[in-house]
Amino acid sequence: MENYVDLFKPSFLKKDTRDALPKDASVTMAYVPLQLELITYDDKEGLKNGTIFPCLNKPFEGRMVEKGV
Repeated sequence: MENYVDLFKPSFLKKDTRDALPKDASVTMAYVPLQLELITYDDKEGLKNGTIFPCLNKPFEGRMVEKGV
């Protein structure tokens, strides 16, 4: 069990005296909603956008930070 706990405690946290996992930690279940839209991009468009599903294509539209400003 010690090796398992070490996986959750990166080297920069080693000095911390707290346990990596709480004593009452339990297994959890994830919920992943069903993909209802089966519309997909072609291979090249999917690679360009990072997803084959148009509904998951959320391009970053923030502004760039200029160096030295």
